[in-house]
Amino acid sequence: MSAFTVKNELEAARPLLSSVKDKVLDGKASTAQADVDELAEHATKAREASSGPAWWIAEQLPTVGANLVAVRTIADSVSDVVDNAVVPAVALGDTLSPAVFKPVDGAVNLAAINSVAPVLDSAGTALTGASQKISALDTSSLIGPVKNAVTEIDELVGEVEPAIATAKSLAPVLPDLLGANGPRNYLLVFENSAEVRPLGGIAGAQILVTADQGKVGITRQTTGRDFKFESEQFANSHVSAEARELYLPPFGVQSQNNTLTPRVEVAADLTRSMWASQLGVTPDTVIFVDPIALSYVLGATGPIDLPDGTQLTAENSNDVLLNQVYQTYSEDADAQDAYFAAAASMTFGSIMNGNVDIAKFVDAVQKSGAEQRMLASSIDETVQKLVTDAGLQGRMPEQSDDAHELGVYYSDYLGSKMDYYLRSTIQVGQQTCAAGNRVVRVQIAATNILDPASVPGLSTFITGAGGNGFRIPLGDLRVFTYVYAPPGSTIASITGSTDQTPALTGADEDYPVARGVIQAAPGETQTATIDIDVTDLPEKRIDTLVGPMLAQPEVSELAFTC
Repeated sequence: MSAFTVKNELEAARPLLSSVKDKVLDGKASTAQADVDELAEHATKAREASSGPAWWIAEQLPTVGANLVAVRTIADSVSDVVDNAVVPAVALGDTLSPAVFKPVDGAVNLAAINSVAPVLDSAGTALTGASQKISALDTSSLIGPVKNAVTEIDELVGEVEPAIATAKSLAPVLPDLLGANGPRNYLLVFENSAEVRPLGGIAGAQILVTADQGKVGITRQTTGRDFKFESEQFANSHVSAEARELYLPPFGVQSQNNTLTPRVEVAADLTRSMWASQLGVTPDTVIFVDPIALSYVLGATGPIDLPDGTQLTAENSNDVLLNQVYQTYSEDADAQDAYFAAAASMTFGSIMNGNVDIAKFVDAVQKSGAEQRMLASSIDETVQKLVTDAGLQGRMPEQSDDAHELGVYYSDYLGSKMDYYLRSTIQVGQQTCAAGNRVVRVQIAATNILDPASVPGLSTFITGAGGNGFRIPLGDLRVFTYVYAPPGSTIASITGSTDQTPALTGADEDYPVARGVIQAAPGETQTATIDIDVTDLPEKRIDTLVGPMLAQPEVSELAFTC
């Protein structure tokens, strides 16, 4: 009889739980009280019916026992969520909704965030606990109705839990981050992937944002091009001689090229220090945003109307910002910079004026972090922890019990915006050679998809004006390929279908690094091949981490003989 009671009560609770969820997320919690009262009654009855000695004894029985354990787990989880998440949330009325985090007229309501923080804490704990308990159930031996119930509740909790968990971690620290205890500075650096760099792209528009008592605004705008070259002494005090040789002399002295490294903390330190040296401001937190990440953000803000009448959208932003602007302002670098600054500032302004879907914005940030397209580093411990929790801290290739991981990064070696036309593939294989040594081979193929007939009409800002003294034919693209090998391995060789004179075997701390070169004319595909001797390392699977690019390369297995 108890099992039927639990079944009936849970079936009655499910649609109510879904209804309350929708009303709270829509900012209409005040209309959900009747549903909550009924939901709480069903949840309590289900929990009471699935407890006690008789139920425990039945759980020990073969076959039927697993089903009863699952039913009790669902009943307990639903009851916990109702008592510690749903009831307190609805009691707050319409105060608790995603809109509490949304700026209005450039300011966030700190008092409202402080008022909902305790409820977010209890709700987050309840939902995470429920998610873990339900996900841990072994559904392989459950009968259909019970298995379906587990799936339905798991999906329902899963729809809400990630967002609440994020809000739970954010709410306690957000007031301080928004200047509740004094002004906070954040530097946004927008990268241009049409001139690819290991971190994402050459550093372009830079916006200093100040938060004070919840009000957030732009206090200064500049571009990487506006900074003077720093001294050799400055560069050597921030980056190693090995790194400067690996990435060439502009690294460490030129603001635009602070992104030559895949290490976000190094790029942030250089950028922060240049602001301090030349502008007298030391931003605690530096955030790098690549064009794909910006397109994700535009998916949350909706279209942005730029001063020239262009409407910037999630669908067209890459074409507009990475190619069209150079054609439109083909002779005016200042006009290009102004265009980029307007795009960046107006997107930020749209967010701060509340023209943003908060749930989509959170998803955009999380997706950008997972793809290493939005990265941040802070000298403030509280902010850095938040950066790490949000997945924005970036990472280098890692070694695990099962795999060695390589890192592959690209960097423009032309001074152009030709990487808009770059498409590439990466093949990686591992073989034991006749001599007994083990070799990992990385073959990188780069294709220049530019139509040769289009070259005469391209802006020299795109083609690089013949390589800025490199004497590269117009329309060619040329990139460095950086392969970070596992610590303890050795770079055996660097070869390619184009001239490898600038190739280099170097190091970035513990990583041996191979710098290859690829130059491809319009319509051509050229390659660079790097052999890595891994004989001294334990034999493991080889994984590949690829730096963020406009068109992300496909990675596949390479069959070869050595």
